[in-house]
Amino acid sequence: MEAKQRYLQLQIQAQQQMSRLEVWLGRMIWVRTILFLTGTAAFVVGYIGQIATGWTIPIGWFCCFAFLVAIVVNEHLRLRSLAGANELDLLRRLFARVDRNWPSLPSQKFLPEITVPDYADDLDLSGDSGLLTLVSLAGTQPGRLTLQRWLTQVPDWPEVQKRQTAVRALIPERDLRIQIIRNTSGAGFGSKKPYGLIQWAQSPNWLAQHPVAKWLSYLGPAVLVTGVALLLLGLQSNNITWTKTGYVSLAIGVAMNILITLLWGGWIQDIFHRVSGEHHATWQFSKVFGLLRLLPSDEGILQEAKQICLQNELGATQGFADLNRLVRLASMQQNVVFYLIYLGLQLLFLWDFRVLRLLEKWKNRYGGHVADWFEALGRCEALISAATLADENPHWSFPEPCTDEDAILMTKSLGHPLLPETVRVTNDLRLGRSQPLLLVTGSNMAGKSTFIRSVGLNLLLARLGSPVCAQQLSTPLFELASSMRVRDSLRDGVSFFMAELKRLKSVVDIARAHQTDMPPLLFLFDEILQGTNSRERQIAVAHVVQQLIRYGTTGILSTHDLELAQVDQVARVAQLAHFREHFEVDSTGKQVMRFDYVMRPGTTPTTNALKLLEMVGLRPDSLPEP
Repeated sequence: MEAKQRYLQLQIQAQQQMSRLEVWLGRMIWVRTILFLTGTAAFVVGYIGQIATGWTIPIGWFCCFAFLVAIVVNEHLRLRSLAGANELDLLRRLFARVDRNWPSLPSQKFLPEITVPDYADDLDLSGDSGLLTLVSLAGTQPGRLTLQRWLTQVPDWPEVQKRQTAVRALIPERDLRIQIIRNTSGAGFGSKKPYGLIQWAQSPNWLAQHPVAKWLSYLGPAVLVTGVALLLLGLQSNNITWTKTGYVSLAIGVAMNILITLLWGGWIQDIFHRVSGEHHATWQFSKVFGLLRLLPSDEGILQEAKQICLQNELGATQGFADLNRLVRLASMQQNVVFYLIYLGLQLLFLWDFRVLRLLEKWKNRYGGHVADWFEALGRCEALISAATLADENPHWSFPEPCTDEDAILMTKSLGHPLLPETVRVTNDLRLGRSQPLLLVTGSNMAGKSTFIRSVGLNLLLARLGSPVCAQQLSTPLFELASSMRVRDSLRDGVSFFMAELKRLKSVVDIARAHQTDMPPLLFLFDEILQGTNSRERQIAVAHVVQQLIRYGTTGILSTHDLELAQVDQVARVAQLAHFREHFEVDSTGKQVMRFDYVMRPGTTPTTNALKLLEMVGLRPDSLPEP
């Protein structure tokens, strides 16, 4: 079954499950209302009305108990409904990815920790219809961070081949991948408050930093217990002094516990919230790390991640099993059934302090490993994102190093990965060492910019270990530099032309730095230096290209300036290609322009500017005399 069909099947099942849950939630409203009203009536009749019979008060208490049970059941159904809504949202998102239905996909942006490259805007890396929005399915902060680092940092081929091996192993595991994505995306990382366990595990122990609170948390219960003991002894021996002292100690102990709770209880509850996370994140991650043991072995990244997460007594599986027990104790305050029990334990023994001490013992044991657990999970999430993209696009191929000594970059049927398959047009490309520059000419809207972005985006996908939108791609792992969407800045007093010059200067500087052992550089230029006249543009572009080629770079340059191909510095190193258009008459008798977006060798034999003027009614002979 294709991925899209499976997504639709699961989506229908999830919708049916949600419908059943909504029915039960509606029924529980009536059940709770009836139990509440019945119990209230029974108590009023039995206690206030003083006409109690043998059955009124028992019915009241039964309804009270049943009402509490109904609240627990309702909460369970509500949480299942939240999980179901999250799953349904995920499946709709997966379904939308296949068709590139961008309005249905949540926009993905770079994290603050990432140094965003200059080419990010040129190549549509982030935003509403960007590469991150298509590729990233990471639900955790470490997962998103890993994937974004892999996209923006140039690895070596052995590392990429390890990623490819892991991605290949994950492609058949569709249902397992969906389960992992579902649990990570539903664990609170999508909220404004990210999961705080990692930061808490690396922080100093709170009790050690607050010694006064720590010792008072023992003193208050000790005074209270002493008071209880004296009170019992006084009552048993009829010793009035002991009894009075017991009452006083009991009152002082309770007062101390209340004061300590008011002073420090909020901080401790904040710690509990960070540890447990939004929507019971601890339980969600316990499931996630349990699922990691089911990942296939690849003798590489996946195996390393499994060993880190599942190793002996300090692995994530055992760590989260122990943590879950403590989170249950820490969450008693939020439980309707156990709240009164919690309140009593807090007043008597400062329950929050006791649980915090157990949590800090857990931290002392596992805290040094938590970051490693989530770093391993982050790598798995990045690989799962790439494997899901591969599963959804089975006709894509994995890139490979270029073994042809005369070639730098070779590709067959290369397409734009962000376009739907129904409209995508593919092209071949071969850049050799004798001609490392591709000069692309063509009319407006013919496809030059789209082709350049296709090359850049697929080279970035190659870094992930993902397949690329091509039948074949043999390439070095390039560092990229671009000048495509340069904008002026009125605020900074920078004109469009000056902004372009600054961008070109930065590209030349990068090329100069890449003469060393750094990765090779591929520059992508689209209609550069438009803010000057044709003759000066030819000279300037030729000078920039000559410098870049001298530094050993490879590049693609698009232009409307057909004479640029005749400039000697460019002609010596460039192979020429073009996109073209044709005009036809539609069914209404109007002349329309059509494109096939196929790249052909040589310079373009056609131009369309005058034809476009004619189409919009601005023929030169139709213009009025000045």
